Amino acid sequence: MEQATILVVEDEFITGADLQSKLKKMGFNVPIVVDTGQKAIDAAAEINPDLALMDITLKGDMTGIEAAEVVGRRGIPVIFLTAHSDEPTVEKAVKSVPFGYLIKPLDERALKTTIQMALYKNEIDGKVRERDTIIQALINANTEPMFIIDQSTNVLVINNAIASLLTPSQSVGSGLLLEALLTNGLVSPGLVAAIRDHFYDAKPYQFEEEYNGKWISYTITPLLNVQGRVDRCAVHSHDVTVIKRAEQTTKALNLRLEMEKQNLLMFEAMMNSMDDFIIGTDDMGLISFVNDAFVKRFGYTLKEVRNVHISKLQDPTDHFAIDQNAFFVDKKRVWNGTFTAVNKFGLKIKTLLKSSPVIQGEQTLSRVFVLREKLS
Repeated sequence: MEQATILVVEDEFITGADLQSKLKKMGFNVPIVVDTGQKAIDAAAEINPDLALMDITLKGDMTGIEAAEVVGRRGIPVIFLTAHSDEPTVEKAVKSVPFGYLIKPLDERALKTTIQMALYKNEIDGKVRERDTIIQALINANTEPMFIIDQSTNVLVINNAIASLLTPSQSVGSGLLLEALLTNGLVSPGLVAAIRDHFYDAKPYQFEEEYNGKWISYTITPLLNVQGRVDRCAVHSHDVTVIKRAEQTTKALNLRLEMEKQNLLMFEAMMNSMDDFIIGTDDMGLISFVNDAFVKRFGYTLKEVRNVHISKLQDPTDHFAIDQNAFFVDKKRVWNGTFTAVNKFGLKIKTLLKSSPVIQGEQTLSRVFVLREKLS
């Protein structure tokens, strides 16, 4: 294990030298002993010790407690030394959150144990701070609101997405409550209710709601303590407005397609109930539909005539204009006339023809042909 460096701050020369000697015998590196608060601050900046032993009463205007506050900001643990054990002195020292408090004259065993415990605790605290920094960085990598609360709805952690919307007085550690986020409109009443209802759930709870014109997906994740009990939960929100609107559009389109499908089925049933021969083509005359009456009389199935030009059904001696040029030149008029067709078996069928274009806007999409057989 690397030898720990200790800064001794003691205003009595003999006591300081004796303490330095004892610490060296214990295996610590003690490069310097200083006797004022300012010297302690300067020495801490220069040698960056692993720990400082700080006498509370020092020479000059600065007390050891005041110097310890400055030294402690550098992440250096401080153990107080004092000849006074009166309550006011102890209370002042405790408020500065030292890593230990020793009464003179010092017991060597207690001194060594306190130093070892302080060094270990500082190492653990450093790892915790590093972990917290990593966790906060990961949380802030999420650009959407995320926070952690405890059982009393105290907000323990927030990411920048929420912090940027709060006032300076509303921050973690200043008594920030979930209700404050609700008041600011940063969370919805629905989310607050869901947190209360599902705080102790064994598994993450997810739900969606529309709030302030947006669709938000929430995940409430229980967090366990060392005893395996839920004592806090993490709340993550995700704006799914684009996805939700896409889902709604898709649903509307599917509904429209289903209605059109039903209309087509109804249309087909109606066409199949007619005695006339019904033929549907695209805008250039390629067959896409025939009814049952056509199949029975002409002998062709839809599969056989699909994408075949309707002029292929015409008797070559018939002069009714139904070739491809007619579809190209005369797209938008209703056609009427006498039309002689030939079925699959070569039988000529004389009919009265009426053809209507199916127009959407300015575009002809298809044509419907109704052929009524002339029986005489």
